[in-house]
Amino acid sequence: MITIVVEGGPEGLGRVWEIDAPVVPERWVVAFYGRHQHYERTGATVLVEGRQLSVFQFTYSTAIAE
Repeated sequence: MITIVVEGGPEGLGRVWEIDAPVVPERWVVAFYGRHQHYERTGATVLVEGRQLSVFQFTYSTAIAE
C-alpha cells in the first residue's frame, strides 16, 4: 500500500488516500459519485503526519460506463 495526497477534484473526495500499488504510479483514477476522477503525479511531495507523500493533481473527470 502507498499513501498519496490529491489536490483538486470534486468536493468531499478526501485529500489523503491509501492505494494498492507496488510503486507510486504516474496516474491514478478513483470512482466517485458515478464518475472516474483522474489525477496525475506532480513530482512534488508534502509532509503529512511525519511522512513525505507524493502529490497528485486533478486533471479531468469521465462518466462511468454501465
